[in-house]
Amino acid sequence: MDRDNKIMEESLNFKKIRKGTILKGEVVSSYKDEVVVNINYFCDGIIKKDELLSENYEKGSIIDVYVVSLDDGFGNVVLSEKKANYIVVSNELKDILKSGSRVSVYVKDRVDSGLICDYKGIRGFIPGSRVSTHRIDLNDYIGKTLEAILIELDLNKNRVIFSSKEIEVERKEEEKRKFFKSLSVGDKFLGTVKSVKDFGAFIDISGFPAFIHKSEVSNKHKFDINDILKVSKKVSVSILRIDEENNKLYLTMKESNYNPYLEYKNDFVEGNVYDVDVIKILPYGLVVSLNDYLTGFIHISEISNEILDLNKLFKIGDSIKAKITSIDHDEKKIFLSYKDIDECTNYEKGYTDKDTSNNTLGDVFKDIFSKLM
Repeated sequence: MDRDNKIMEESLNFKKIRKGTILKGEVVSSYKDEVVVNINYFCDGIIKKDELLSENYEKGSIIDVYVVSLDDGFGNVVLSEKKANYIVVSNELKDILKSGSRVSVYVKDRVDSGLICDYKGIRGFIPGSRVSTHRIDLNDYIGKTLEAILIELDLNKNRVIFSSKEIEVERKEEEKRKFFKSLSVGDKFLGTVKSVKDFGAFIDISGFPAFIHKSEVSNKHKFDINDILKVSKKVSVSILRIDEENNKLYLTMKESNYNPYLEYKNDFVEGNVYDVDVIKILPYGLVVSLNDYLTGFIHISEISNEILDLNKLFKIGDSIKAKITSIDHDEKKIFLSYKDIDECTNYEKGYTDKDTSNNTLGDVFKDIFSKLM
């Protein structure tokens, strides 16, 4: 009586299963052509070799199985691990597509258009254009595991398309962020010139794009930037400024400790008149070059006693004569005057070959006066 009750109790604990369901099964035994699985039913389930995902199974292993048939003609339930896996992974892929999560895929082979890959038993594909951001040899990826994102899923058409390029882009951006945060003003690098413009150049330093203004290329005032910087050329640069807000780097090629005043100060004497070139026009005066390296300054009050628009009187590159009025050795600056020179000196060109014997003073100075009006 007790035995019958026990059998009855055990039978009540058996699952009620039906065809097409997915169950958890425990491997009971493994043979060459099939695996026997306990699915907590009154009979065991059988998985044929063609429906297995692996070749070796340990006794006691828990696997997902799909019920193909309740009876194989010998009293066994027919199961499939591949079908169970396909359904489980398919649902997982749907969630992955929605979330944009990263996954690991195994590259099995290549074709002309891309890579054949596997994700948990489901065949996928990575187009050649989605493997990397740069030119590659697809053969180098066979047998490797890649991080990727799922970009297209249509199980009815067996379209499971992955892309690993975005992962590479994200990784490079993260490397750039770390590199940028590690920088300090004054850091020196050997950079590669990427492009050259009239106003400056773009230079790559350790994979990070940076900019150098023309004024920071040389200590000289006059030079052709294309004579110094050429595309693909390696150049020594140092960081001049870091714009953390906009993630931009500004460089210099100038010697940080070079001061042309110390080298050329004895070439210029207070009170002497020199030929200078206008290199910058400011609202309050002119910056002029005394030679290729040294500059001086003419305050607007040393040009005229009247209020003037300097941009109407001068242009960049104008050659004029100016007299050194003072030299500040402490500040290492040279100041000049334009109005202290005999007015005829700056405007004598055009009159030297003319007969001025019959000209009045008004005739001689009329051009000067008109410029100062």
